[in-house]
This record gives sequence, C-alpha cells and structure tokens, in this order.
Amino acid sequence: MLWFSRYLALVYAVGLAIGEAILNSRQDHWPFAPMWIIDYLIVFYLFTGFWVTRRGRNIAVLMSAYALSVGVMYMAFFMGLDPDHPGPPTPSGILALLGLVLCVSAVGLVASAAAWYSRERMTTAQRHSA
Repeated sequence: MLWFSRYLALVYAVGLAIGEAILNSRQDHWPFAPMWIIDYLIVFYLFTGFWVTRRGRNIAVLMSAYALSVGVMYMAFFMGLDPDHPGPPTPSGILALLGLVLCVSAVGLVASAAAWYSRERMTTAQRHSA
C-alpha cells in the first residue's frame, strides 16, 4: 500500500504542478494568490512525503500531505458548485477535473492511512514479542 500511495503522490504532484501552471498561464491575470499558492504548497508537500517515505518511515508526512490536498480540493470543488459564489461560474471541464483531483487525493489519503496503520500494527507486534 505504501508503494502505491508514494508513487500516486509523485504522479499527482507533477500533474498538479503542470495543471496549475497551464491554468494560470491561460488567463490574462493570475487569480487570487492564496488559491494558487496553496496548490504549489501541496505539490511541495507531496514531493516531500514521497521523499521521506522512501525507507518505509515517516508515513504520517505523506498522509498529512494527502489530508491537506483533500481539504483544499474539497473546498475548491464545492465552491465551483455554489450557485451564489460571486464571479463567473466554473466551467464544467474544470469542475470535473477538480472532482477527479479530489478523488485522487482521497484515494491517496486512504492508501497512506492503510500503510501507516499496517506499519503501526507491525511495530506494536514487534514490541510485544521482544
């Protein structure tokens, strides 16, 4: 499970960085700064989680990176569905992409949590047998 969540984080981080750069470069002005800065922080955090879990330790870092991503993508997705949100409506293609990214984040969170739980059970069993 850890292998899956690590490499999902790597692919997701690269995709999010590229996607964010493409979306921001296609507009005549950059959107509200906190909305794109947090995406790049998620990219950095996912890369960090990928790196620090290479020896099967520090799984909580990867898990928390996914948790941050779930929270941010949840907010972005449902803001796009809000009919009372000021400004132009979110295009359906962008909304579908946000939904996909939210699902990827949730799958990564579940996979990393399962890896963390498995690792904790194994560590606890080793402590009790010694």
